Order: sequence, then C-alpha cells, then structure tokens
Amino acid sequence: MKNFNVAIPTPFRDDESLYLEGFNPIVKHLTDNGIDSLLVSATTGEQNSMSIEERIHIIDYFNQQKFVNVELMFGVSATTTRNAIKLVKKLEESVFDSILIQFPPYIQPTQQQAISYINELLQHTTKNVVLYNNPFRTGFELSAESLKTVINQKYSNLVGLKEESDAKRHHNTDLPDDFIMFAGGDVNLIEKIMNGCNGLSSMVGNVYPQEIKQIFNDLLMNKPVDLWKIKQLINKVTSGQAIINIKNHYNSLGIKVGACRSPIN
Repeated sequence: MKNFNVAIPTPFRDDESLYLEGFNPIVKHLTDNGIDSLLVSATTGEQNSMSIEERIHIIDYFNQQKFVNVELMFGVSATTTRNAIKLVKKLEESVFDSILIQFPPYIQPTQQQAISYINELLQHTTKNVVLYNNPFRTGFELSAESLKTVINQKYSNLVGLKEESDAKRHHNTDLPDDFIMFAGGDVNLIEKIMNGCNGLSSMVGNVYPQEIKQIFNDLLMNKPVDLWKIKQLINKVTSGQAIINIKNHYNSLGIKVGACRSPIN
C-alpha cells in the first residue's frame, strides 16, 4: 500500500444528485499531476451525506472504468454494522484495492464494541484495510490499548491506521513492519510526522498535488523544507470549509464537481 493518497470529493449535480461521470476528470487531473493513490467516499467525499445505495452506485461506476496506474481506496462509514457489512461485501468484488473503515458516527460505542465491530467487518474482506480514528467527527476515540488488541489478532490485511488524534499514543505499540500510520489531513503535518506518522491522507493535494506530495516525501526523508510555504498552501485550502474550497478549485479548472450537499453548500 502507498503511504500517500489524496482524498477526493464526490461530484454532485445542481440538484445534489450524484454526478458519477464527474469522477473521471478528477482522477485524470490528479494522476496527470503525479498522484497514484486516491481515497474515494471519505470525509472529503461527503460520505455521511450519502445513502448506502448511493455509495454502492459509486462502487459500481468505478468497476466500469479502466483507471490504470492508480491505487483506489474506498471509505466505509455507517451507523449500523449491517450497513457497513453491505459496503464491505460490495467492495470485496470491486476494483478498489483497499478499504478505509471509520468507526460509527454519533453513537459512541464502547472500546469493546468498537473492537467487535472491526472484527466483524474484517471477516468479510480480503482487501487491505486501514482503520480511521476521527474522534472530532464521530465522537469516538479508539484507545491505544484497543489498537494493540486488534493488532495482536494478526489480521494479515490490516495494514494501517488513519489517525486524526495524537499518533504519539501508539509509540509503545508493536506495529507490523509495513504498517502505515496515516496523518489524517494536512493541518499540523510537520508535527504529525514528528509524532510518528509515516503516511498522509491529504485534502490539500486536490489543489496542490505535486507540491504536497513533494513536501511530504521531503519531510519523511528529513530534507529541508520551506515551513512558510507549507503553512501557506495548507491554510489556503483548509481555512473556512475545506471541502467547499476544494470543490470551488475543481470547478474553476473546468472540472465540474458541483457544490457540497446542504447544509454546507
């Protein structure tokens, strides 16, 4: 699995219905600019505004395309295990290389319930899986001890964690050699890498694909970087509502992605 991906938006028509054909120019634009791994239907993709059926339509659409030389990851988020399993099973026979599993939003499971949730979903897929800890949006924080518990169960396809919280919590966890600790987003990127992240799932890469990928690689290799430039690029995209800024950027390029679904449009 690649340790750098760009989380792309979901294109909508003016009436907020899916505009599936809009994915193609996004993929082409980013791959033409050196991006070889994309995350579909995650936070940037407004996944929680979509029904399970709409997300299945996206999977079906990607199955019909012939995207080459690009790794594809799909975000799975659902308030019920049943719906999450439905998505995971659909992805098992799809062109997607990996699955990003977010914990159920809003309902705040216990740590043991979250572990059971992971165990249940992993039984239904052979795809590479990255867990997504995003307490700011879900109201649930996967503890360092719970991650240890899951890691110790030796799932060969559990390859990473996208961490929106403090990666330092996992310093004492014996992670597999090829495990990727993805920084969840670009804000405070330098601090996140210093705290142990060796991967990045980027929103800013939609607007500055070449620049952000180069900065990330330089940081990993301890090469000198322009701290002011990093801050400026990230702030331009993340100030205000990042998803709106990203969609406005694509629309300005003539890549029709529409607006966000209300109430954030």
